[in-house]
Amino acid sequence: MGEITGFKKYKRETAADRPITERVKDWKEIPGHLSVEGLRNQGARCMDCSIPFCHTGCPLGNIIPDWNDLVYNNRWEEAIRRLHATNNFPEFTGRVCPAPCESACVLGIIEPPVTIKQIEKAIIDYAWEQGWIVPQPPGGAPARRWP
Repeated sequence: MGEITGFKKYKRETAADRPITERVKDWKEIPGHLSVEGLRNQGARCMDCSIPFCHTGCPLGNIIPDWNDLVYNNRWEEAIRRLHATNNFPEFTGRVCPAPCESACVLGIIEPPVTIKQIEKAIIDYAWEQGWIVPQPPGGAPARRWP
């Protein structure tokens, strides 16, 4: 997972809030985004812990260490597939969830935990930008159009 000693090498980094002078002009999110390098560094902090308590901390059971590692290795398309394996709507849940996975992170015992929520949001935002998110209607009869 990540870098073997990534949790020692990199400190927790969070995106800064957008300046108030910008925020009052739109309805966009307040937090900014980390750079790809910053996200990869945060993914590198994910330890190869024997029992990833972040799984149990996540109400959805997301496979967090896997997609942290995929982001670290710059394999974003696989990361969105892994995220979608347990979460149908990460574009919503990644924003409204209070991130109990971060408080369950083993690294949090001795250091600030991995920025799991930011990585999740970055994965889904990048997937939308790349056009990897497409409608997947259920099989069978075609969808009915309402007047």
